[in-house]
Amino acid sequence: MKVPDFIKWAEEVQSRENKIMLLKGEEYTVSDEDKFKNFKSIAERTDSTTEKVALIYLLKHMDSIRNYVLHGKEASDEPIMGRIMDARNYLLLLGGIIYEGSQVRKRMDDFNKVVEVFDGELVR
Repeated sequence: MKVPDFIKWAEEVQSRENKIMLLKGEEYTVSDEDKFKNFKSIAERTDSTTEKVALIYLLKHMDSIRNYVLHGKEASDEPIMGRIMDARNYLLLLGGIIYEGSQVRKRMDDFNKVVEVFDGELVR
């Protein structure tokens, strides 16, 4: 595939992925504003982490993709490109979860660096 053709194809796929993310997003937010609500809820109920839950969702699609690559056939009614687009969206979601966690940790680190002087002692 020539580079311009690939770029055009990739942009079309990304546009479809964004639409899928918006459509399926309502289902996964459990009618909440938090994009990661579903992952957090499952993590809490299963005594796991949000990242692990997102990884499990991703791996489900990766197994289907792996099966297609190894055997050359789709094992479900969803076309392989649908699985690939879903996997890419789950990578974005996992990335967002990791990013959100790093921002929370950064705020906690910043908070912990704030030192008050009280009665001549350093208090964190």
